[in-house]
Amino acid sequence: MPVYTARYILPVAAPMIQDGAVAVDDGRITAVGPKGAVLKTAGKDAEIRDLGDAILLPGLINAHTHLEFSWMAEDPPAGGDCTAWLKGLWERQKMTDRARAESAAERQLGAMHARGTVALGDVSRETWIVPLLVRSPMHGVAFIELSGLKSDQAEALLAQAAERLEALDVQGAEDRIRVSLTPEAAHTTSIPLLRALAGRSGACGDPLSIHVAQCEAEVALMRDGSGPLADLFREFDLFEEDWKPPARSPIDHLHRHGALTPRTLAVHCVHLDRQDHSMLQAGRATAVACPRSNRRLGAGKAPIPKLMSAGVPVALGTGSLASVPDLDLFADMAALLEEHPKLAPAAVLRMATLNGARALGLADRLGTIEGGRLAALIVVPHDGDDRPPLQVICSNPPTVHHLAEAPWEAA
Repeated sequence: MPVYTARYILPVAAPMIQDGAVAVDDGRITAVGPKGAVLKTAGKDAEIRDLGDAILLPGLINAHTHLEFSWMAEDPPAGGDCTAWLKGLWERQKMTDRARAESAAERQLGAMHARGTVALGDVSRETWIVPLLVRSPMHGVAFIELSGLKSDQAEALLAQAAERLEALDVQGAEDRIRVSLTPEAAHTTSIPLLRALAGRSGACGDPLSIHVAQCEAEVALMRDGSGPLADLFREFDLFEEDWKPPARSPIDHLHRHGALTPRTLAVHCVHLDRQDHSMLQAGRATAVACPRSNRRLGAGKAPIPKLMSAGVPVALGTGSLASVPDLDLFADMAALLEEHPKLAPAAVLRMATLNGARALGLADRLGTIEGGRLAALIVVPHDGDDRPPLQVICSNPPTVHHLAEAPWEAA
């Protein structure tokens, strides 16, 4: 039985342990605590592996990304305006080369893993991403998103999606990878489609990942059908003939149609009012912050302290390479603290670990260092750094090592 000792251990669900140890047996944590106590429990036959002046923490959980857009890293849509960025995204999607997209996505899986991410919530319109996740060591949820504002198309969209899911083979990875159908966004999904997907989630317990309240143009579209996003949708003939705006906030819209539940990851949550905070809390949904993505699109800052004060759990995601330069969750931890300097670093680490694990249904195995959890742990060197460990972790550390896993690289 290996016992790993380190100067600092950050269990996340418990206070930091100085001069601590973690015992591991068959890939799972059996004990964590002060070094002397763990060594005594482990017995004389324990194999002590001293990590030295280092910080040991749970592997990170990227609660929101789009690996299918990884190929756009070379030429991302222009930032600064959400609507213009979206139009640029649509234009680039027409040029997608499947082999190129798969290769780029697999490379980014390797890069994410190398930087300490052990699980993710990936959102895609295509199912080809699922075999890549199956071949990787990642845990998580592959969200297959559906959209369409024309009500008479909802049934056909659901039937086609169900056929695609039936054709998927996740054999050998059922304990790591879950596939879930999800609405793309409150403002891109017809009410029949939204209700059907919410009902499906309730029936089978699958999580939903829904883009919501990211930009002011989205809120205007939902409120009264005005603004640049509404104009773009009309240009692309996305509305049905008698479409009328719901005349409510995106969060309220999700709430009224059963899509705001403990299984919901409400992604972005930038433009909210007080009632939205209350509805998120009442629905026990998780807000997912993507600070670097929002910054590049000129979307604004998510009101994270207010959400936390309202009792809304917050997880952390990167977004895609169409809106950020990399999928390094440490960089988003640092960005979030830049936006909200009064946030406690311990709270930010929790967003990047335990809160994401809970939102994705992975908290029984990941997100904390405690007995029974998988030993999917990472190590950040602390040599010569006089800053507190949590400050080091939340400032995009240059070096990250996996604890007990062999290095993995994409083919």
